[in-house]
Amino acid sequence: MKDALRPIAAGLTTLALAILFAGLSLPAFPSADPEKKMTTLTAADKPRDLDTPRLFTPPATRKAWEARARRLREQILFSSGLLPMPPKTPLNPRITGTIEGPDYIIENVAIETLPGFYLCGNLYRPRGKRGPFPAIVNPHGHWSNGRLEMQPDVAPAPPAPAPPAEGRGNLVAIGVNLARQGFVVFAYDMVGYNDTHQVDHRFAGTLRHWAWGVSLSGLQLWNSIRAVDYLCSLPDVDRRRIGATGASGGGTQTFLLCAVDDRIQAAVPVNMISAHMQGGCLCENGPGLRLETDNVEIGAMFAPKPLLLVSCTGDWTKDNPKVEGPAIRKVYALYGAQEKMAVVQFNYGHNYNRESREAMYAWFGRWLKNDPDPEHFREQPFEANTQAMRVWNAQSPLPENALREPALTRALIEQSQHLIAALLPESREGWRRFERTLRPALAHALGVVLPAPPPRSRTDARRVLVVSSRPEAEDRALLESLRAAGFAQAQRLPLEPVNADTGRLWNAFFSTYNRTPTGDRVQAILDALAQMHREGGGAIDVVGVGEAGVYALLARGLASRIGRAAIDLAGFNPEEEEMFLKRLYAPGIRRAGDLRTAALLGAPAPLLLYGTGGVFRTGEIEKGCRALNAPLRVEIGSLSEAQIAAWLTAK
Repeated sequence: MKDALRPIAAGLTTLALAILFAGLSLPAFPSADPEKKMTTLTAADKPRDLDTPRLFTPPATRKAWEARARRLREQILFSSGLLPMPPKTPLNPRITGTIEGPDYIIENVAIETLPGFYLCGNLYRPRGKRGPFPAIVNPHGHWSNGRLEMQPDVAPAPPAPAPPAEGRGNLVAIGVNLARQGFVVFAYDMVGYNDTHQVDHRFAGTLRHWAWGVSLSGLQLWNSIRAVDYLCSLPDVDRRRIGATGASGGGTQTFLLCAVDDRIQAAVPVNMISAHMQGGCLCENGPGLRLETDNVEIGAMFAPKPLLLVSCTGDWTKDNPKVEGPAIRKVYALYGAQEKMAVVQFNYGHNYNRESREAMYAWFGRWLKNDPDPEHFREQPFEANTQAMRVWNAQSPLPENALREPALTRALIEQSQHLIAALLPESREGWRRFERTLRPALAHALGVVLPAPPPRSRTDARRVLVVSSRPEAEDRALLESLRAAGFAQAQRLPLEPVNADTGRLWNAFFSTYNRTPTGDRVQAILDALAQMHREGGGAIDVVGVGEAGVYALLARGLASRIGRAAIDLAGFNPEEEEMFLKRLYAPGIRRAGDLRTAALLGAPAPLLLYGTGGVFRTGEIEKGCRALNAPLRVEIGSLSEAQIAAWLTAK
């Protein structure tokens, strides 16, 4: 039976396909050994990167998993610049050419996924059949010819230990054969490929982009969401039966889309999900995307919907049957849906060849057409002129409003600014909406874990945490002033200011996998506050001194039971991009509203901002605090220890 489930030498047999897709009870996969090269490196070890082995541990209960999945969904959306979600503007679809085959039709299509940005592809439709049809979104991977790749298939390799055959991919075959089988398929470009060439495949490759949540991976995920919107708009598509498939980088796009878009009902990511390699391209490594997670866990987020992993012996998916598959199946077991998750493997190198494609056809046939017979989904030969499948040509050129770099970057940053401005609170109800959206956004930007809300206390004892980047001797007078002013406890937390090595933060996609130094400092403050709360007492006041003041302000916006706060901005100027990159970099921090969001999240507790130097514009903070009746004092210069203590203890 095990050989029938994982045929290698000669491809899937009819019997194996029938067993796999007929809904029979399948034997459990062997358990993965969590101690065998699958541990997560700690902070004391070298930073994690895309090749660091990591396999998630599924929670023991469905409730715990669903809470985890909700947080991960937020994390993926925020990493992609989609939290808060941008408005969905008109797609304005354009069909620039049509090819009619004997039993299928191919249309060359462009859709405007955001104003001035065109996603291009081919829409494959059945001919001579009556809908509505199930539909498939089909992103491609890093094939030289993108969605138009038509490499010939090769014979499978002999059984191991012979080396696997060269991997191949015929991506046009996917659309043609699915259309023949009664599916509508939208095969669309990655950014920078074929007709989607307004910017190249290195778009948004700097920390400045990432600070704003602008990324290549995010743009591609947005394109995938809009591709689903397009299919749902077609009258011959059954929007209740939509699937997704892609190989390699297209596999990454597939499982990311499945994690955030509930409209996808069946999925086949091919030769991608691995505990050993997470994806080597900029388009697969978004800002903060895999902090404390991995592709295997993201793939498991699709549970309990039908998921087929297609893997091969000649790439990083070689362990799918015995490592990644069993981990994902444990999540499916929480739903009693093990029959909806399967793994097949072939003895090839990296590919999307005929055996892989036929496994995919049969999977979609079973779950989207209620047809468990794999013989109905065999591939048939066809001919295609890929040059005729291009979208832009002399008769249909790229529209004049098409945005190129840097105009696209400006448009995405302005979009973020408008979304934040629209959320700025003008009432208590508006503040609740602001808080629901931007508190998780800020937490994801910093990569911090928020402590549980502390219990209420009836004590009147005043306590304060002083967060400082100054030498301890310089803070003695401040601590003495606070104790003299009546604070029963005045605790000091020393934090060195960030002097970021921006090269290190970019090297090997560091902040895709690791919390930044800014996030480390904010987490240290949250942990110190949580410890003080555990020791008893009521609300805790916060003082941020020197360059540590900005970390204290960020933590104050995320913590619970904070009283008054006195924050030294130390001349931090948010209008200077370099300040964020060198002193306060975190992926997406600007899209989360940075220090303005943190200041307003702490309302209605009183806030003192000093050391603004006249360069930190507080107009939005002041407006929000007035609307919330939250006391705010702003000082351009520095304040003495006595002045800080007096403000904290003022009635």
